[in-house]
Amino acid sequence: MTLTFNDVDLRVDLPQIPFAAPVVAHTPPCLKGSEDTTRAIADVLGIDLKGTAEVPHGYAVGSDRGQVEVFSASGAFRARNVERLTAYEDERRPWRAVERDDSGEWHLAEGVAERVSHHGLEILSRIGIEQDFASLDVVLGQWAQLDEESGKEIDSGPGRATVRLSYAVEGLALIGPGAKTNLHFDPDPDGGDDGLALARMFHVRRATSGVGEVRTQSLDEAFAGLLGQSWSGAGLREGEARMTVTSAVFGLLALPADVLQSYAVPALAVEGSVSGVLVGRDETATVRFGQYLPLAHPKAIAEAGYGGGQLTPGAVVRGSRARGE
Repeated sequence: MTLTFNDVDLRVDLPQIPFAAPVVAHTPPCLKGSEDTTRAIADVLGIDLKGTAEVPHGYAVGSDRGQVEVFSASGAFRARNVERLTAYEDERRPWRAVERDDSGEWHLAEGVAERVSHHGLEILSRIGIEQDFASLDVVLGQWAQLDEESGKEIDSGPGRATVRLSYAVEGLALIGPGAKTNLHFDPDPDGGDDGLALARMFHVRRATSGVGEVRTQSLDEAFAGLLGQSWSGAGLREGEARMTVTSAVFGLLALPADVLQSYAVPALAVEGSVSGVLVGRDETATVRFGQYLPLAHPKAIAEAGYGGGQLTPGAVVRGSRARGE
C-alpha cells in the first residue's frame, strides 16, 4: 500500500527544515567514572549498596530496598527505591494542592509544582549531574475509575509527579528516548524532604566531543519511507487508507540508552494514525504510529566524516479498531 501526500491529513504545521543541520559526535562512556554518581544516586534514594550484578545492558548495584543500574552503551542511570514504589496500593496519590483544567486533566497547584521542580534540581546537584537542560516541566499522572456497565468516568484524581528535563545541542533539541532526565516523586507521608519522596529516576545524556554539519533531505524524501510503508500487517485493505499526522518535531535523534551511539543526526519525530477498511470485512481500523524519519542521507553522513549506516526510522507503537458502519 503506497500513500502520497494527497492521502495525508496534516493536523500540525510541518517544521521548516534547513538545507544543512548539526551532526553531533558522542564520546564513548567511561564506566569507571560512574562510581561516584552511582553512590550519590543510591544515597538520595536511600538504597543500601550490598551487591553488584551484571545485567544485559550493563551492571546494577543495590539491595532488597532498591537498585541503581548503569547502561554501558550510554552511561545512563536508572534507579528505584522499591519500598517507596510500593508505599501506595494503587496509582492514587494524596497531593494537598491540585487543580483540574477544563479538559479534565489534573495538575499540581503552581506553588507545589515549583517546589517539586526545585527539589528535583537540588537532587541533581547533589548527585553531580550537570543542569544544562533546554527545558523543564512537571507532569502529574492521571487515574480514573469507570462505571463497569456504561464505561463512564465516575471518579478521577492525580497520580505520581514527574520532573522532566530535556536537552539540546547548538539550539537544536535532542529528541528520542536517549536524551532526558525523569525524576518521579510521591507525597511523603512522613513529611521528609519538604513532603516529597523520590521513588525512581532515569537519566541519559551522552557526552559530546564535537559538532559538525550535514546536508538534509527534503520533507518529500523524509516522508517517502513512511508513505511507502505497507500497513497490510494491520489488516488494512490496499488502496483505501488515509494518514493523519498529529505531531512533527525536528531535532537530533538520541537513540535508546542501551544502544551504542557515536553520532546524532537530524531527524523528524512524527506521530499520527493510518485509517482504512479491514481486509474481507466492512469494518474500519485505525493504527496509531510514532516514527523517527532520518533527515540526512547515509552518504551525506559519510561525507561529513561520521561514517555511514542506516538509522532505523521507528515502528508502529499501537493500534486500535473501531466497529464497522
